[in-house]
Amino acid sequence: MPADHPEKPTDSVPRPTYAPIAMAMGIAMTAWGLMALTLNIAAMWCMSAAGVGLAAWALKHWIDEIVLQWDAKR
Repeated sequence: MPADHPEKPTDSVPRPTYAPIAMAMGIAMTAWGLMALTLNIAAMWCMSAAGVGLAAWALKHWIDEIVLQWDAKR
């Protein structure tokens, strides 16, 4: 490459993932379940538990994707 043209940095676009959407859905489910519990709807505790589980899974998946991309750049 000629000296008058500096090399461009190679920025890669991250792979698309559903983790942010799943995280938002888990947080919304948790909030919905907690709100229903305050209204004395006892059957909605399972919605909060499912929301916490979904948010935890999404966070783990999202972090794993970031770590994989960092390792690929090394």
